[in-house]
Amino acid sequence: MRVLHIAECFAAGVRTAMLEYIASTPMIEHIVVAADRGEPMPESCDSYRVIGMAHGHVARIHQVRKLCREFHPALIHAHSSFAGVYARIGCSDVPVVYTPHCFGFERGDLPVTARRILWLAERSLVGRTAAVAACSLREARLARKLGAPSVCIPNVGRFGHDIVRAAAGESRDGISEVAFMGRITPQKDPGFALEAVRRIAALREGRVLFEWIGDGPAADRARLEDAGVRVTGWLSAEEVAAELSRCAVYVHTAAWEGFPMAVLEASQLGLPIVARAIPALEGMPEEFLADDPETVAAIAARAMGAPRTRGDCAARWDEALSGNTRGNQRDALIAAYSRAIGRAIQER
Repeated sequence: MRVLHIAECFAAGVRTAMLEYIASTPMIEHIVVAADRGEPMPESCDSYRVIGMAHGHVARIHQVRKLCREFHPALIHAHSSFAGVYARIGCSDVPVVYTPHCFGFERGDLPVTARRILWLAERSLVGRTAAVAACSLREARLARKLGAPSVCIPNVGRFGHDIVRAAAGESRDGISEVAFMGRITPQKDPGFALEAVRRIAALREGRVLFEWIGDGPAADRARLEDAGVRVTGWLSAEEVAAELSRCAVYVHTAAWEGFPMAVLEASQLGLPIVARAIPALEGMPEEFLADDPETVAAIAARAMGAPRTRGDCAARWDEALSGNTRGNQRDALIAAYSRAIGRAIQER
């Protein structure tokens, strides 16, 4: 069976999630059509083939149509909003499984009118959607409100057994490190993060270092660096694991999400996590979620200062994410793909 993946936003968490989908379904031939969004583009390998995406919306729609004629995929798996449009308009005779990785109308940086237009656009394409492969319970509910059939596909972290779980939180010379992670964009809300940084530093009386694992526009990066936050740039999985492993706590400040890969990866490494309370994190430990940077900072500072709290925090997140396994992801993907093509898929 052959699946054609369309990914206009082939970067950061979307990219990681998509590559994990591929790793979970080795019985399928995967072809990836991706746009360069500033991160190093992967090369074709035994698991998948990579094709560069054309430039311009119209050209991309024509490219999808051409590739469907060339490769005859059993289905298209579209990742993120623009890819969902290209796939569902470009090739109406091939079933489309669509993973929004956060619907565009959830974006808090857009005016209400624009968000409503995005809702209507998604609603108009429901008839060309075989299934929404939602990455969270929240996303699945939104898909059903749109009228689309949905299957919840749990995200899984990219760290394998060869990367050892860290005994996180041990400070050196009384100095602890706090990590943030992702592409520096309005979605990740660096302003919220900077306010949390200021308050954590005050609560810890300066005995703390901060780093942002990831990258973004030069001006946004400079804003973080001017506040004393070290920005690592884009790193390999092994380098990310090494950076996270020496941190006392991971803080997630995104204003909206599908389901954050960074949270999964921090939990895989045994880190305590403190996060902004957003709908995508429904079901996560409420005592370690907060709506404002002041409370996020207070929880993070408390975790750094109390080994028992740190351990309890890490354990609660590990329990909450216990269903985000490779096996569960594989089963859910097979269910979504089988529904799309109208027949069972052989798992071996």
